[in-house]
Amino acid sequence: MEHGTVSKSTISHRWSKHPEFYTHTVTFLVEDQLFRVPWDQLAAESTVFTDMFLLPKGDSEMPGGQSDSETVEGESDECPVTLEGVSKKEFESFLRALMSRSVQHSKNKGSSLSQTQWISVLRLSTMWEFKDLREVAIQHLDLPSRPLAPVEKFVLASKYGIKRWLLPALTQLAERPWPISVEEGRRIGLENALKLAAVRERLKVANTVAVDWIEQNFILKRRDEASKKHSDERSKPLKSKDCGQKSTQIFKDKEEGNGLCVSLLTKAFDL
Repeated sequence: MEHGTVSKSTISHRWSKHPEFYTHTVTFLVEDQLFRVPWDQLAAESTVFTDMFLLPKGDSEMPGGQSDSETVEGESDECPVTLEGVSKKEFESFLRALMSRSVQHSKNKGSSLSQTQWISVLRLSTMWEFKDLREVAIQHLDLPSRPLAPVEKFVLASKYGIKRWLLPALTQLAERPWPISVEEGRRIGLENALKLAAVRERLKVANTVAVDWIEQNFILKRRDEASKKHSDERSKPLKSKDCGQKSTQIFKDKEEGNGLCVSLLTKAFDL
């Protein structure tokens, strides 16, 4: 008994597609490598990809019952969606972070990405408007266990609009003992480097004045008073009450210094 050939178009119209477990995929070309991924999650989380998939697909049939799906961008390996300005390593990191969020017990997979990979995720999620994934990337890059260098943090905050990172990063740069290097100045920009240098100079002057005042009003004064006392009285230990008062004053001075730094940075960088 001979079996007649059944065209693909006839099969596709014979059975219905399950609304949840019939996965549609899209093929991307990144550099010289193809990626085929489910498009549902891409479209669900990104307005950029939603608009892309709303474009007409061109489902008409060609002569002989063949579908022209191979000519529709993203429907086949022969006609992929080409992503320009993205490396395959960046796209791989992005997909790992995105897809792992939809898999149960996948937190370990996401946390296994390196800091460099999470920066790639931050870049692409910002560019393609994946708001939830962008927030996940920000949280991973802000982990205390592997903090970003302050210059790196400031650069990323400025580039990708993470306002809550700006002041902490600038505060670290303003309060550290060593100045901004030439390479760091190049990365943050000349104008920002000059603003930061001005803040550091103001803090240095304020700290110098504070040290001079403390020396004149406490150290020298105490020496004068001590010289008038008997040797046995001078050797007595400082009372616990006096120690507590001095400790309180030290912490108060430090808090005021931090407040001055924040105030100067806020004004200089219009935060």
